[in-house]
Amino acid sequence: MRILHLLNHCNHGHGNAHVAVDLATVQAANGHDVTYVSAGGDYEPLLRASGVRIETVALKPLNPATAASAIYRLLRICRRVRPQVIHAHMMAGALVGYAVSRLTGIPLVTTVHNSFDWHSSIMRLGDRIVAVSQAERQALEKRGFPAARLRVVLNGPNLSPRDQQQPAGAPAPTMSRPCITTVCGLHPRKGVLDLLQGFARASAQQPGWTLYIVGDGPDRDQLRAQAKELQPAGEVVFAGNVANPKQVLDESDIFVLASYADPCSLAVAEARFAGCAVIATAVGGSPELLGQGEHGLLVAPGRPDEIADALQRLMSSPEQLQVWRDRAVKDSHYLTIARVCEDYQRVYDEIVH
Repeated sequence: MRILHLLNHCNHGHGNAHVAVDLATVQAANGHDVTYVSAGGDYEPLLRASGVRIETVALKPLNPATAASAIYRLLRICRRVRPQVIHAHMMAGALVGYAVSRLTGIPLVTTVHNSFDWHSSIMRLGDRIVAVSQAERQALEKRGFPAARLRVVLNGPNLSPRDQQQPAGAPAPTMSRPCITTVCGLHPRKGVLDLLQGFARASAQQPGWTLYIVGDGPDRDQLRAQAKELQPAGEVVFAGNVANPKQVLDESDIFVLASYADPCSLAVAEARFAGCAVIATAVGGSPELLGQGEHGLLVAPGRPDEIADALQRLMSSPEQLQVWRDRAVKDSHYLTIARVCEDYQRVYDEIVH
């Protein structure tokens, strides 16, 4: 099949780009003719090495002039490579892709990676609209997305070709064990302050642990200051944007994601595959990723006390910690990019004739 992926960039540290790069590279390896259209970025060498055709189209900032230019360029690309499906992963791509789809008759698939953004309603333009969890599908239906066009493909980033490339970023820190890790952007939606407060309470009872915060964002300096004010008994390390967070997860005992909204966290799936005991807030797709609590501990969002209780349960008992590490790994083979590609192929097959 001839598949065209359309999005703003292919940069490291952006979940929607990670999904698109994973799909493109594995689809190419499976014998499909794959084109990746964006403004470029960190993963261009990997895409090229994987046999993916790279085309450059600037989609941002999206205004009438850039939209017209992008539509024109994408039309020319489509006439040359003749894709059978256009797959848009971001809002600007959905708008441009929709225009080209209507002009050419090429069906459009959209994936709603960031439903918490108000303008994600644009993604309903797809002939098929992919939600990244069943919870997200239900939420999108409530927002008026057409149920007949909605499909679900649960994220699964493991065994990704991206592991073959070391993108720009900080090296993995030298890990001090035992340790707890989170991997996320440093902004309010991720609930990092709740994690800091929970860690401060738990480490007061179980000192000697280190908390690694992997990621960056606008709240970095404020969170650093708050960590100092809390004075947890364990150390807190702000590791920044690590080039390969998988290396950190492989050395971690516990992974925590304290989000207030998360359609389907790649980091939770990666932490399970790495064998971390997982604690996550019961929002979005996290309960599905954790088997409704079978493969990880679920807590309410905005409750540092529940995070503290879950942490202390694992930190105080090596036996309990091992039980939950084993439960995380069990059945985690489902969370691989090979399965995700199979699921997307079924979506494509519905609309490609």
